[in-house]
Parts: sequence; C-alpha cells; structure tokens
Amino acid sequence: MVALEQSNSLPAVLALGSPEWEEEEEEMDLRALRELRPFSNPELGLTDALQCLNSHDWQMKEKGLVNIQRLAACHSEVLGTRLHDVSLAVTAEVTNLRSKVSRMAISTLGDLFRALKKSMDQETEEIVRCLLQKMGNTSEFIQRAANRALGTMVENVTPARALVALTSAGSHRNPLVRKCTARHLSAVLEQIGAEKLLSGSRDNTDMLLHNLVRLAQDSNQDTRFYGRKMVNILMANAKFDAFLKQSLPSHDLRKVMAAIKQRGIQDNHELPSAKGRKVSKSLVVCENGLPSQEGGQPLLPPRLDSNGPRPMGLRSLVARGGVETAEQLRELTRLLEAKEFQARMEGIGKLLGYCKAKPELVVANLVQVFDAFTPRLHDSNKKVNQWALESLAQMLPILKASIHPMLLSLIIAAADNLNSKNSGISTAAATVLDAMMDSLDHLCLLQAFAGRVRFLTGPAVLEVTDRLSALVASVYPRKPQAVERHILPVLWYFLNKMAGNGVLPGRGGNIRTAVCRLARSLQEQMGPRLQDFAASQPQQVLKTLQGLLASESLGVNDKITGGGTAPDVQMTGTTCPPQLD
Repeated sequence: MVALEQSNSLPAVLALGSPEWEEEEEEMDLRALRELRPFSNPELGLTDALQCLNSHDWQMKEKGLVNIQRLAACHSEVLGTRLHDVSLAVTAEVTNLRSKVSRMAISTLGDLFRALKKSMDQETEEIVRCLLQKMGNTSEFIQRAANRALGTMVENVTPARALVALTSAGSHRNPLVRKCTARHLSAVLEQIGAEKLLSGSRDNTDMLLHNLVRLAQDSNQDTRFYGRKMVNILMANAKFDAFLKQSLPSHDLRKVMAAIKQRGIQDNHELPSAKGRKVSKSLVVCENGLPSQEGGQPLLPPRLDSNGPRPMGLRSLVARGGVETAEQLRELTRLLEAKEFQARMEGIGKLLGYCKAKPELVVANLVQVFDAFTPRLHDSNKKVNQWALESLAQMLPILKASIHPMLLSLIIAAADNLNSKNSGISTAAATVLDAMMDSLDHLCLLQAFAGRVRFLTGPAVLEVTDRLSALVASVYPRKPQAVERHILPVLWYFLNKMAGNGVLPGRGGNIRTAVCRLARSLQEQMGPRLQDFAASQPQQVLKTLQGLLASESLGVNDKITGGGTAPDVQMTGTTCPPQLD
C-alpha cells in the first residue's frame, strides 16, 4: 500500500509503466473474481445491484459493484437482460471522486468484457471514451486499472468495434492517453490483419491510415513506436502498393514510410520504454502547440463538401505557401496561449477569421488548433471566456461535421458555462448549443448530450434536457433504436432520482418541467412502446412516469384522447401540473 501511495506522486506521463505492479494487481483481481459466490436468486441480485449503484452512499455503491462482479462471474446470462442499464450504471462510477469506488468500477467493466465478450459490442464506444478520459487526469493505480480494462476489452469484443472505439476516442491532448490508445490500437490491428483492413472501404482505410500517421509522428517516443508499427504492418501487405496507386500518399505518409524503411519502427534502434522512463524531449514544447513538421511542411489543406470542410485523407494536394501556413499556425497558437488576455482575445478573433476565410486550414489541423482554443472556453478572464463562446457559435455553421472529433470536449465546455453567474457567458453558452442543434448531425448530438446530461447540475441540466426533447422528435423517425438506447436510460435516471417536488437531489433546481417535456416527446414518438419499456423498471419509476403523462394529458391538452393522435402543443414554455400520486 505504501508503494502505491508513493507511485501516485509520479508524473502522469510515466503512468503506463511498472509491469510487475500491473501483473500483481491483475492477479489479485482475478483471484478475487474466482472467490465470488453465485446468487440464490440472480434476478433479485441484479435489481439490488442497480439500486445500490443509484444510492448516494459510497459503501452502497461498492456493494452494487461487487454484486455486478458476482453476476458477471456466475450469472452472465442474467446481466444480458439489462446489459445497457448495467453498463451505464457502472461506467458512471468510473468518475466517482472516491478513488476506491472508481477503481472498483473500472475493474467491474473489465469483468463485464471478460464475461459477456461480444455482447458488450454496443457498449464499447462509450466505455472506451470514459476510460481514456479517466486515464488522462487521475492517479497511477487508477490509470493501471483503466489500462487493464482496455486490454480486456480488446481481447473480448469484436475487433472492428474496438477499432472504431479507440479511433474515435483516442484523439486527445494528453500524451498518456494517446500512448495508451496507440498501444491497444496496435493490438486490435494485429487481430484484424492488414489483408482485411486494406480490403475495406477506401475512405475508411484513408481515415485509419491518417490516424496511424498522426500517431507515428507523435511527440512521445512510445506512441511513435506503436504508430510506426501499425503503418509497417500495412506496408508489409501486398495490397498496400495497389492501395497507394489509387490513393497517392501524403507528404506525412511518405515521410513515415521513409523513416520505417531507413530505421525500422524504433527511434534510434531503441525499444519503447517499457517502464515509461524515456520521454521525448520535445513533448512539453509541442504538446499544446503546432510545431512545424520536418522540412517545414504543414498538414496539407483538405477539400470542401456540402457538410463543411473535411480532410482529404491520403489524396495528395499541391502545397502552396507551406512555410507561410506553418508560421500562421504557430502565431495563432502563441496568441491563444498567451499570458495577456488581450492577446488571447486577438487569437480567438484570428481563429474565427481563419474559419471564415480558410476553413480548410483549420480542419486540416483541427485537433492541434482546438487543443489551443478549447481552454479559452474556460478562460479565467470573463471577456475572453465570453468571446470564445460567441466565436464558437459562429464557427460551428462553417465547420459543420468536421468538428465532430472535438464535439465531446466542446459540449462539456458549453454545458459548464451554462451555470455561470455571468449572464453574458451563460447566454453565449446557450447560443453555442443552439448552433450545434442547427449545424451538426442530430444523431451525434443525441448520443453526446445523453451521455453528458447525468453529470450536469443547475441550469445546465434543464438546457440540455430540453434540447434532448427536440432531438427525440428529430431522430426517432429515422433511428428509433438509437433513441431507445440512449434516451430511455436518461428518462429512467431522472424519474428514479427526482423527488416528488421535482428537485434532483444534489444537483440544484427543479427539473420536473424539463423531464415532463422529455417524457411527452418520447410518448409522442413511441406511443405504447414507452409504457412497455417502463414496465421493466422499478415501480417508483413506472408510477412517476404515469403521473407525468396523466397530468400532461389532463393539464396541457385539457382532454384525454380515445386512441387518436395527441394535439400538437408547442413544448417551449409548457408547464406540468403537480404529480398525481
């Protein structure tokens, strides 16, 4: 225990090391798993586990996690009946402020992957996003647990699902997260094989190789090793030459290929630092900036389409004014990260100008640019904070779908600002959400909002829940399963947590009206199916839902229809009468 406490003071960038500790901890976890006893009534055990996880008491949460582990070890078929609810409940505890609960939740996710294997495919993307996010901002023993859970995920789910999850969640500003992503992505790529990857869609292969090249040029030595290793696997396949003839390699890919042919996949013929001791000297310098590439060549500009600018992938373009472009990007980053607030204000204005005049330049360097810009959405200077939000609202209609890789971090920043006591900042944050609703894919927004709303407090809960109601009406006609999968758990959560007076304990504010609108929107789209799904929920949830819908029917529509379509009532401003008990 003393050793663990001492390890927590190590720099985060070294946290993936110490294989001896990892093996010892993993063996302890497996030993504890083998000692778990089965339930005499596993269905009752599942219900009790979910109730414990909904408790505010951390010891009850621990009991709930242990019960889930027992079910995974002895009754995995029972977990399958409510797998999505279980996955959401356990994943929510990964961010628990009590480290013991957080680590137990992470270990439980590994147990779920180990026991349910490909049945966890649908849950993989959200879990991977949460684990990688946790790895970037926590102590070392939590990081090791998250790393093991990700390894278990890679070993058990469908490789294609793991590939998508790691690719979509791995573009991160934290070097440790990128290193962890590259390590597990390498294992997935070896499972799938170069033959199958190169036989798929060219656009998908373009995007994958674009990500691998980015990892192969990372500022961290270990990340570069795994990136080059993956590129080398593809290069060794006979289909790779044919692929290049149809899609000419970019400057970056040519540079990586030349380095691999000349020096192999290692830097200076050294193995990756197994214990995390070797870190690139350029890491601190380049981590938040936009350093020029070797030879002074920037990322090549992408093309535009109807959904906004998007990267060209591997298709070559003629680089014009490369040195000038690289200098513009360095100057932009310098301004956005300057100590003087006036310079940061200028940097935001310059970025907005680039989005309007040269959107392809911004998209080609999206992650690096927004790594420098996103902190301004939390800037300590209120003027900078508000100006960043107002500028983002103007960027979204221009960048459109190109912004999706950064969507989660932008939603988190905008939602946090909704609770600001400064009216200018909170209004600007609401405008950002409106711009997202107008400019971005509603299915992506529905998933992102639904995944975030349960972590919000105060006015932010109301704002995001109201927009979920509108997204339900927009998405359900074309993707009903997505709504049922992502929104119903949100509704059950609110109905289970909400007190009789409509207050969400510990979150502040009365959410009854917002939840009433969400329930009504689901009822209008799903009809009787909503009640069918609710029948499997605890009696308290079912009773509260029926009360909301009954009061809505009597109080707002002023009549009960006999099976026809409910009148079209505008949701904005609608209020719900007190709950009918």
